[in-house]
Amino acid sequence: MPRGASETILTKANVIHALHVETKLVSEELCALLRQVDPAVFVFRDEPEVRARVERVVLRLRELVVAVERDDAGGALDRLRDRLRALLAAVERATPSGTPSPKAAWIAFQREVQPAYESLLLALRGVVAAPPSVRPTNHARSLWHVGSGLAVLGLVQLLPERGWLVAVSGAFAAAAWSMEIARRVSERVNDRLMRLFRLVAHPHERYRVNSSTWYMTALLLLALFGTRLSQSLAVVVLAVADPAAALIGRRFGRTRLRDGRSLEGTLAFFAAGALSSLAVMWALGPASLSSRLLLAAVAGLAGAATELFSSRMDDNFTIPVAVAAAVTVAGAG
Repeated sequence: MPRGASETILTKANVIHALHVETKLVSEELCALLRQVDPAVFVFRDEPEVRARVERVVLRLRELVVAVERDDAGGALDRLRDRLRALLAAVERATPSGTPSPKAAWIAFQREVQPAYESLLLALRGVVAAPPSVRPTNHARSLWHVGSGLAVLGLVQLLPERGWLVAVSGAFAAAAWSMEIARRVSERVNDRLMRLFRLVAHPHERYRVNSSTWYMTALLLLALFGTRLSQSLAVVVLAVADPAAALIGRRFGRTRLRDGRSLEGTLAFFAAGALSSLAVMWALGPASLSSRLLLAAVAGLAGAATELFSSRMDDNFTIPVAVAAAVTVAGAG
């Protein structure tokens, strides 16, 4: 290959990478903005800062759109350009007019902008390390989380044999993965399912395997390999401690650990997981106090640690599997 041609290719590659890096930086600013306007933490006195941040994001997005259109790189930036345009349009369209704006207006801003933000992250992944997805406060989802977990706990206790639990969890897992395949094959199916579950679905789940699918998969593994006690503790820890950690972490989290998690949220997870495990063991029948305390502490600690470090895999899968494994090793029968 002639030297000039190779230098041209290298230059284009550098331009493409540089634009993705700059997009990542803007996305990080937008990620912080979306978290700041979350209904669990937003207060009116922060609105001037929020508006200033919106203005910075809009300015940088406009500059990026111009840069991407200028350095087209033979169509290599088409996807990035389209998603930057969509995000810019969403931010400009959703920004409340007038000052001060009611809290509901900023909640609507978060709801409208986040899908475009999540779509942009897809264009970044594989090129640069993309910022994390934002999980907004969703009380309906939290209630669904607790309710479905307690329902599964009831099934674990009521079904007479392991085979029944395997059959039920297998049927749910098969249905969940069938819907995942259908969503990937048809955008129309994806749209309909997202609308159907709009009250409990996170925006990023439009582009990823749904958390419920991972949960059903974990339940199938628990049914196949877990004991009744380990299954029960795994289910109740996820059902109770995960929403508790989210609630406390968003509202009171100050000491940041990793991937948006906070020390306060992690401690809340441990406490809620241990207490809910104690409650389950107390309800299930006689056991020594020392055994109950040990298993409760192990369940809470395993769940909290797994939730903290579950950045690549969905914690609705990793938490119950890790809790069941930990309490089994610790001596759950």
